[in-house]
Parts: sequence; structure tokens; C-alpha cells
Amino acid sequence: MNIVTTALALACLIGIQSPAHAVTATFDDLTTPPATDSATGLFFANADNAVYAGVTWESGLTVVGDGYRVDTATPGPLFGIPHSGRYFLTNQGNGVTNDGMLISTDMVLTGAWFGRNEYYGFGAGADQVTIHALLGSTVLASINFALPAPTVAGQPGVMGFADTGSFALLSGITGYRIDRRELGQLAGNWVADDFTFVAAAQVPEPQTYALLLAGLCVLAWARRAHAHWRCGAKP
Repeated sequence: MNIVTTALALACLIGIQSPAHAVTATFDDLTTPPATDSATGLFFANADNAVYAGVTWESGLTVVGDGYRVDTATPGPLFGIPHSGRYFLTNQGNGVTNDGMLISTDMVLTGAWFGRNEYYGFGAGADQVTIHALLGSTVLASINFALPAPTVAGQPGVMGFADTGSFALLSGITGYRIDRRELGQLAGNWVADDFTFVAAAQVPEPQTYALLLAGLCVLAWARRAHAHWRCGAKP
């Protein structure tokens, strides 16, 4: 029994699967997006559906086009800069608070791109977000991410990557909450793009380990028997 045969047998025993397929929420393939110089709730941009990219999104989250400006008369600075495409997400919009934005899914959030919007240069906006992995209302783990400062005060900043890959070590995730650290007393906004999710890894059941142990014993016996036969076959 050669190495290839052994590897194939072990793969069958423990049920090895191909790597989980990643899903990225880019906000560029929504059914009814706003004009690129406008903004609207994610729910409405997704044809009155809170589920997008297989994930349920907080109703207060807003989709923004890359040409949107709060002050269109002067005109003022752009609201934010997407990481890719022409649309991105912001926490502005639920009319009550810009904190505690919820994302409901059992998939693992492996990372997303976050940035500051134009309010930063005027003494407001947000300079940090905290991403909490949740089991119901219980926080399993949290990751703080400092939003990159813009190169020009009063202008939006380029997004940076918030690596949340360590959430893959957790079990029982039901969603995520995004909080922010506010600057000043205005909107306290952040902007974000390209949220990437993968299916949670499945932990093998006890009977799988028992099957693996039995298989290893059979393989060991087969190798010994094969070696014994080769020795006995010599003149």
C-alpha cells in the first residue's frame, strides 16, 4: 500500500472537504442601488430585502455612491471612498443611533475594509470601530480597528483592512455587532466595503474520530502484513 493510497484512504475516513467558498458583500451588485451621487438604506437598495450576500443586515445601514456629497451646493467633500467598485456602506441611517450595527449570520467574517468619512476633518466622525462576534447577545470575541487618518483634513480617508480571521476559531457565531468611537458630537460615521464571509468550519463528531482510529489500525495492519509477505517471498 503506497503513500498515495494511504492518503486517499485517510481522506475518505475523516471526510476531508474542499476549502469553504468565500462570499464577499461588495454592495455593487444590489438590485435597486441609489444613484452614484446619492445614498439610501441597504434594505431599499436590495429591493426591500434585508438579506444580501446570504447575510441579514441591520436596517440602519446605508449604501452610498462614490459621488455622494452631503453639501452639494458648495460643493463639499465626498462622503467616503469605496475600497472597490462604486458603492460602500456606512452606519448612518437608522435615525436613533449610529452605534451597535448588527449583522446576522452563522458564517465567519474573515475581514472587511473600513475608513473615515469627511466629517473627521470637521471635528466629528469616528476614528475607531470595534467588531464583536456574537452568540445571541453574548460577545464571544472583539477586534478593535483604528480607521486610517485621511491625508487631507476634511476629506474622506482611504479604507484599511480589518482582519477578523481569528473569528474562525470561535464556535456558535450567530452574528456581529459594529460599534464605533466617535469624534466630536456630530454623526460619528464610519464607512466600509467588501465584507468577506466563509462557512464556519465543522468540528468532526466523536464517531468520526472513532472511524479514523479504526482506519489507522487497519492501515497499520495492512502495511505490516505487506512487509511480512515481501520478506517471506524472498529466496
